[in-house]
Amino acid sequence: MKPLITVSNLKMHYPIKKVDSFTKYDLLKAVDGISFDLFEGETLGLVGESGCGKSTTRKLLLNVEPPTGGEVFYNDENIFTMDRSSLKDYRRNVQTVYQDPYSSLNPKWKVLKLVSEPLIVHKIGSRKSREVKVRELLSLVGLREQYIDSFAHEFSGGQRQRICIARALALDPRVIIADEPVSALDVSIQAQVINLFKDLKERLNLTYLFISHDLNVVKHISDRVAVMYLGKIVETASCDDLFDNPKHPYTKALIKSIPVADPEEKTAVAALKGEIPSPIDPPPGCAFHTRCPEAMDRCREIIPEMFSISGDHQVSCHLYTGGNKTV
Repeated sequence: MKPLITVSNLKMHYPIKKVDSFTKYDLLKAVDGISFDLFEGETLGLVGESGCGKSTTRKLLLNVEPPTGGEVFYNDENIFTMDRSSLKDYRRNVQTVYQDPYSSLNPKWKVLKLVSEPLIVHKIGSRKSREVKVRELLSLVGLREQYIDSFAHEFSGGQRQRICIARALALDPRVIIADEPVSALDVSIQAQVINLFKDLKERLNLTYLFISHDLNVVKHISDRVAVMYLGKIVETASCDDLFDNPKHPYTKALIKSIPVADPEEKTAVAALKGEIPSPIDPPPGCAFHTRCPEAMDRCREIIPEMFSISGDHQVSCHLYTGGNKTV
Protein backbone atom coordinates (compact mmCIF):
# COMPACT_ATOMS: atom_id res chain seq x y z
CA MET A 1 0.00 0.00 0.00
CA LYS A 2 1.27 3.46 -0.91
CA PRO A 3 1.69 5.82 2.06
CA LEU A 4 -0.32 9.04 2.25
CA ILE A 5 2.54 10.84 4.03
CA THR A 6 6.19 9.79 3.94
CA VAL A 7 8.70 11.26 6.40
CA SER A 8 12.34 10.80 5.37
CA ASN A 9 15.35 11.57 7.61
CA LEU A 10 13.58 14.57 9.16
CA LYS A 11 15.69 16.80 11.42
CA MET A 12 15.10 19.91 13.51
CA HIS A 13 18.14 21.36 15.29
CA TYR A 14 17.70 24.61 17.21
CA PRO A 15 20.74 26.86 17.81
CA ILE A 16 21.23 27.57 21.53
CA LYS A 17 23.64 30.32 22.60
CA LYS A 18 26.30 29.07 24.98
CA VAL A 19 26.33 30.58 28.45
CA ASP A 20 30.06 31.37 28.31
CA SER A 21 30.17 32.79 24.79
CA PHE A 22 28.52 35.51 22.71
CA THR A 23 29.47 34.05 19.32
CA LYS A 24 29.30 30.26 19.55
CA TYR A 25 26.19 28.13 19.61
CA ASP A 26 25.21 24.66 20.67
CA LEU A 27 22.55 22.71 18.80
CA LEU A 28 19.45 21.32 20.50
CA LYS A 29 18.61 18.25 18.42
CA ALA A 30 14.84 18.11 18.98
CA VAL A 31 14.28 15.78 16.01
CA ASP A 32 17.34 13.98 14.72
CA GLY A 33 16.73 12.00 11.54
CA ILE A 34 13.37 10.25 11.84
CA SER A 35 11.64 8.32 9.04
CA PHE A 36 8.19 6.75 8.92
CA ASP A 37 5.14 6.28 6.70
CA LEU A 38 1.54 7.20 7.43
CA PHE A 39 -0.94 5.11 5.45
CA GLU A 40 -4.43 6.22 4.52
CA GLY A 41 -7.11 5.10 6.97
CA GLU A 42 -4.74 4.09 9.78
CA THR A 43 -3.98 5.51 13.20
CA LEU A 44 -0.25 5.77 13.87
CA GLY A 45 0.59 6.34 17.53
CA LEU A 46 3.74 8.33 18.27
CA VAL A 47 4.88 7.76 21.86
CA GLY A 48 7.79 8.67 24.10
CA GLU A 49 8.73 10.59 27.22
CA SER A 50 8.28 14.35 27.45
CA GLY A 51 10.98 16.18 25.50
CA CYS A 52 11.67 13.38 23.02
CA GLY A 53 10.58 15.46 19.99
CA LYS A 54 6.95 14.41 19.45
CA SER A 55 5.46 17.92 19.32
CA THR A 56 8.32 19.21 17.19
CA THR A 57 7.50 16.43 14.73
CA ARG A 58 3.93 17.71 14.63
CA LYS A 59 5.13 21.25 13.86
CA LEU A 60 7.31 19.99 11.03
CA LEU A 61 4.50 17.93 9.50
CA LEU A 62 2.32 21.05 9.51
CA ASN A 63 5.16 23.02 7.91
CA VAL A 64 5.03 25.60 10.68
CA GLU A 65 8.79 26.07 10.38
CA PRO A 66 11.42 24.82 7.91
CA PRO A 67 13.39 21.74 9.01
CA THR A 68 17.14 21.52 9.43
CA GLY A 69 17.10 18.57 7.06
CA GLY A 70 14.98 15.83 5.59
CA GLU A 71 11.76 15.68 3.60
CA VAL A 72 8.04 15.13 4.10
CA PHE A 73 6.08 13.92 1.08
CA TYR A 74 2.32 14.24 0.69
CA ASN A 75 0.99 12.64 -2.49
CA ASP A 76 4.61 12.42 -3.73
CA GLU A 77 5.21 16.17 -3.31
CA ASN A 78 7.68 17.58 -0.78
CA ILE A 79 5.71 19.91 1.51
CA PHE A 80 8.80 22.08 2.11
CA THR A 81 9.12 22.96 -1.58
CA MET A 82 5.40 23.39 -2.34
CA ASP A 83 4.20 26.62 -3.93
CA ARG A 84 1.71 28.75 -2.04
CA SER A 85 -1.37 27.17 -3.67
CA SER A 86 -0.22 23.59 -3.06
CA LEU A 87 0.73 24.36 0.54
CA LYS A 88 -2.71 25.85 1.19
CA ASP A 89 -4.31 22.70 -0.20
CA TYR A 90 -2.02 20.56 1.97
CA ARG A 91 -2.95 22.46 5.11
CA ARG A 92 -6.60 22.09 4.23
CA ASN A 93 -6.15 18.31 4.10
CA VAL A 94 -3.93 18.01 7.19
CA GLN A 95 -5.48 19.52 10.31
CA THR A 96 -4.50 19.36 13.98
CA VAL A 97 -6.06 19.06 17.43
CA TYR A 98 -3.95 20.60 20.18
CA GLN A 99 -3.28 19.46 23.73
CA ASP A 100 -4.85 22.28 25.71
CA PRO A 101 -8.52 22.96 24.89
CA TYR A 102 -8.41 26.06 27.09
CA SER A 103 -5.64 28.06 25.40
CA SER A 104 -6.43 26.89 21.84
CA LEU A 105 -9.83 28.62 21.76
CA ASN A 106 -10.18 32.41 21.57
CA PRO A 107 -12.22 33.45 24.66
CA LYS A 108 -13.66 36.48 22.82
CA TRP A 109 -15.28 34.41 20.07
CA LYS A 110 -18.50 32.47 20.07
CA VAL A 111 -18.59 28.85 18.90
CA LEU A 112 -19.92 29.87 15.47
CA LYS A 113 -16.78 31.89 14.72
CA LEU A 114 -14.43 29.42 16.44
CA VAL A 115 -15.55 26.50 14.29
CA SER A 116 -16.15 28.43 11.06
CA GLU A 117 -12.76 30.21 11.11
CA PRO A 118 -11.08 27.63 8.79
CA LEU A 119 -13.95 28.06 6.32
CA ILE A 120 -13.53 31.84 6.43
CA VAL A 121 -9.75 31.62 5.92
CA HIS A 122 -10.17 29.31 2.92
CA LYS A 123 -13.11 31.39 1.59
CA ILE A 124 -15.51 28.45 1.54
CA GLY A 125 -19.27 29.03 1.42
CA SER A 126 -21.51 31.91 2.37
CA ARG A 127 -22.23 33.10 5.89
CA LYS A 128 -25.47 31.11 5.93
CA SER A 129 -23.91 27.90 4.58
CA ARG A 130 -21.06 28.16 7.08
CA GLU A 131 -23.56 28.40 9.93
CA VAL A 132 -25.31 25.27 8.65
CA LYS A 133 -21.94 23.50 8.45
CA VAL A 134 -21.07 24.48 12.03
CA ARG A 135 -24.38 23.13 13.32
CA GLU A 136 -23.71 19.83 11.54
CA LEU A 137 -20.21 19.64 13.01
CA LEU A 138 -21.43 20.30 16.54
CA SER A 139 -23.92 17.48 16.20
CA LEU A 140 -21.21 15.24 14.76
CA VAL A 141 -18.96 15.68 17.82
CA GLY A 142 -21.80 15.25 20.32
CA LEU A 143 -22.68 18.86 21.16
CA ARG A 144 -26.04 20.61 20.97
CA GLU A 145 -26.64 23.00 18.09
CA GLN A 146 -27.79 25.65 20.59
CA TYR A 147 -24.18 26.01 21.76
CA ILE A 148 -23.39 27.86 18.53
CA ASP A 149 -23.94 31.23 20.28
CA SER A 150 -21.96 30.39 23.44
CA PHE A 151 -18.45 31.45 24.45
CA ALA A 152 -15.63 29.01 25.20
CA HIS A 153 -15.57 29.80 28.93
CA GLU A 154 -19.09 28.40 29.25
CA PHE A 155 -17.90 24.86 28.50
CA SER A 156 -16.08 22.11 30.39
CA GLY A 157 -12.70 20.84 29.24
CA GLY A 158 -14.20 17.87 27.43
CA GLN A 159 -16.73 20.06 25.63
CA ARG A 160 -13.99 22.50 24.61
CA GLN A 161 -11.97 19.66 23.12
CA ARG A 162 -15.05 18.58 21.15
CA ILE A 163 -15.25 22.13 19.78
CA CYS A 164 -11.57 21.88 18.79
CA ILE A 165 -12.26 18.59 17.02
CA ALA A 166 -15.23 20.15 15.20
CA ARG A 167 -12.98 23.00 14.05
CA ALA A 168 -10.37 20.53 12.79
CA LEU A 169 -13.08 18.75 10.76
CA ALA A 170 -14.50 21.93 9.22
CA LEU A 171 -12.45 21.62 6.01
CA ASP A 172 -13.15 17.89 5.54
CA PRO A 173 -9.46 16.93 5.99
CA ARG A 174 -7.91 13.57 5.17
CA VAL A 175 -5.41 13.62 8.07
CA ILE A 176 -5.74 14.72 11.70
CA ILE A 177 -2.59 15.22 13.77
CA ALA A 178 -3.69 14.97 17.40
CA ASP A 179 -1.04 16.19 19.85
CA GLU A 180 -1.79 14.88 23.36
CA PRO A 181 -5.51 15.62 22.79
CA VAL A 182 -6.75 14.03 26.04
CA SER A 183 -3.89 14.62 28.49
CA ALA A 184 -5.53 17.76 29.93
CA LEU A 185 -8.86 15.98 30.56
CA ASP A 186 -10.21 13.91 33.44
CA VAL A 187 -9.85 10.15 32.97
CA SER A 188 -13.59 9.56 32.49
CA ILE A 189 -13.74 12.31 29.87
CA GLN A 190 -10.62 10.95 28.18
CA ALA A 191 -12.43 7.72 27.37
CA GLN A 192 -15.34 9.62 25.81
CA VAL A 193 -13.06 11.73 23.60
CA ILE A 194 -10.98 8.72 22.54
CA ASN A 195 -14.15 6.88 21.55
CA LEU A 196 -15.23 9.97 19.61
CA PHE A 197 -11.94 9.91 17.69
CA LYS A 198 -12.47 6.24 16.84
CA ASP A 199 -16.06 6.83 15.73
CA LEU A 200 -15.10 9.80 13.54
CA LYS A 201 -12.32 7.80 11.91
CA GLU A 202 -14.77 5.13 10.78
CA ARG A 203 -17.51 7.54 9.73
CA LEU A 204 -15.29 9.99 7.85
CA ASN A 205 -12.46 7.66 6.72
CA LEU A 206 -9.87 9.76 8.55
CA THR A 207 -6.16 9.10 9.01
CA TYR A 208 -4.60 9.94 12.39
CA LEU A 209 -1.14 10.66 13.69
CA PHE A 210 -1.89 10.34 17.39
CA ILE A 211 0.83 11.80 19.63
CA SER A 212 0.81 10.83 23.29
CA HIS A 213 2.95 9.82 26.26
CA ASP A 214 0.11 7.67 27.63
CA LEU A 215 0.60 4.11 26.38
CA ASN A 216 -2.85 3.01 27.57
CA VAL A 217 -4.44 5.62 25.30
CA VAL A 218 -2.17 4.71 22.38
CA LYS A 219 -2.92 1.01 22.81
CA HIS A 220 -6.64 1.70 22.72
CA ILE A 221 -6.69 3.78 19.53
CA SER A 222 -3.65 2.89 17.37
CA ASP A 223 -3.15 0.49 14.47
CA ARG A 224 0.63 0.98 14.47
CA VAL A 225 2.97 2.57 16.99
CA ALA A 226 6.29 4.40 16.63
CA VAL A 227 8.42 4.87 19.77
CA MET A 228 10.62 7.98 20.05
CA TYR A 229 13.60 8.55 22.30
CA LEU A 230 15.72 11.72 22.31
CA GLY A 231 14.76 12.82 18.81
CA LYS A 232 14.96 9.39 17.16
CA ILE A 233 12.49 6.61 16.42
CA VAL A 234 13.78 3.43 18.07
CA GLU A 235 10.97 0.98 17.26
CA THR A 236 7.89 0.69 15.06
CA ALA A 237 5.37 -2.15 14.88
CA SER A 238 1.69 -2.95 14.73
CA CYS A 239 -0.01 -2.08 18.00
CA ASP A 240 -0.61 -5.69 19.04
CA ASP A 241 2.92 -6.77 18.11
CA LEU A 242 4.55 -3.88 19.94
CA PHE A 243 2.70 -4.48 23.21
CA ASP A 244 2.88 -8.29 23.04
CA ASN A 245 6.45 -8.58 21.77
CA PRO A 246 8.49 -5.38 22.36
CA LYS A 247 12.11 -5.55 21.25
CA HIS A 248 13.89 -2.33 22.19
CA PRO A 249 14.86 -2.06 25.89
CA TYR A 250 13.31 1.40 26.03
CA THR A 251 9.99 0.12 24.67
CA LYS A 252 10.04 -2.71 27.21
CA ALA A 253 10.61 -0.22 30.03
CA LEU A 254 7.75 2.00 28.85
CA ILE A 255 5.33 -0.92 28.70
CA LYS A 256 6.40 -2.17 32.15
CA SER A 257 5.70 1.30 33.55
CA ILE A 258 2.00 1.17 32.58
CA PRO A 259 -0.08 1.16 35.79
CA VAL A 260 -2.08 -2.02 36.41
CA ALA A 261 -5.74 -1.62 37.40
CA ASP A 262 -5.76 -4.72 39.62
CA PRO A 263 -4.17 -3.87 43.03
CA GLU A 264 -3.54 -7.58 43.66
CA GLU A 265 -1.47 -7.97 40.52
CA LYS A 266 2.24 -7.25 40.92
CA THR A 267 4.39 -6.25 37.97
CA ALA A 268 8.13 -5.86 37.59
CA VAL A 269 9.31 -2.28 37.74
CA ALA A 270 11.25 -1.08 34.71
CA ALA A 271 14.97 -1.10 35.50
CA LEU A 272 15.97 2.24 34.03
CA LYS A 273 18.77 4.12 35.73
CA GLY A 274 20.11 7.61 35.27
CA GLU A 275 18.69 10.82 33.85
CA ILE A 276 17.52 11.41 30.29
CA PRO A 277 20.50 12.84 28.39
CA SER A 278 20.31 16.41 27.12
CA PRO A 279 19.35 16.81 23.44
CA ILE A 280 21.97 19.58 23.35
CA ASP A 281 24.74 17.09 24.15
CA PRO A 282 23.46 13.58 23.39
CA PRO A 283 25.78 10.65 24.18
CA PRO A 284 27.73 9.01 21.35
CA GLY A 285 26.50 5.79 19.79
CA CYS A 286 23.02 4.72 20.85
CA ALA A 287 21.46 7.61 22.80
CA PHE A 288 19.76 5.15 25.16
CA HIS A 289 22.93 3.32 26.24
CA THR A 290 23.37 5.50 29.37
CA ARG A 291 20.13 4.07 30.80
CA CYS A 292 19.95 0.69 29.10
CA PRO A 293 20.35 -2.43 31.30
CA GLU A 294 21.53 -4.42 28.26
CA ALA A 295 24.08 -1.96 26.84
CA MET A 296 27.22 -3.35 25.18
CA ASP A 297 30.50 -1.73 24.19
CA ARG A 298 29.36 -1.15 20.60
CA CYS A 299 26.28 0.70 21.92
CA ARG A 300 28.58 3.40 23.31
CA GLU A 301 30.32 3.96 19.96
CA ILE A 302 28.06 3.12 17.02
CA ILE A 303 24.58 4.48 16.24
CA PRO A 304 22.38 1.44 15.49
CA GLU A 305 20.57 1.20 12.15
CA MET A 306 16.87 0.42 11.89
CA PHE A 307 16.56 -3.37 11.56
CA SER A 308 13.51 -5.26 10.27
CA ILE A 309 12.43 -7.98 12.72
CA SER A 310 9.45 -9.26 10.77
CA GLY A 311 6.76 -7.67 8.62
CA ASP A 312 6.38 -4.06 9.71
CA HIS A 313 8.20 -4.57 13.03
CA GLN A 314 11.45 -2.57 13.01
CA VAL A 315 13.88 -1.79 15.80
CA SER A 316 17.01 0.34 16.14
CA CYS A 317 19.11 -1.70 18.58
CA HIS A 318 22.49 -3.49 18.47
CA LEU A 319 20.96 -6.46 20.25
CA TYR A 320 19.46 -7.38 16.89
CA THR A 321 21.93 -5.87 14.43
CA GLY A 322 25.13 -7.40 15.71
CA GLY A 323 24.74 -8.19 19.38
CA ASN A 324 24.25 -11.40 21.26
CA LYS A 325 20.47 -11.82 20.87
CA THR A 326 18.46 -13.71 18.30
CA VAL A 327 15.10 -12.53 17.01
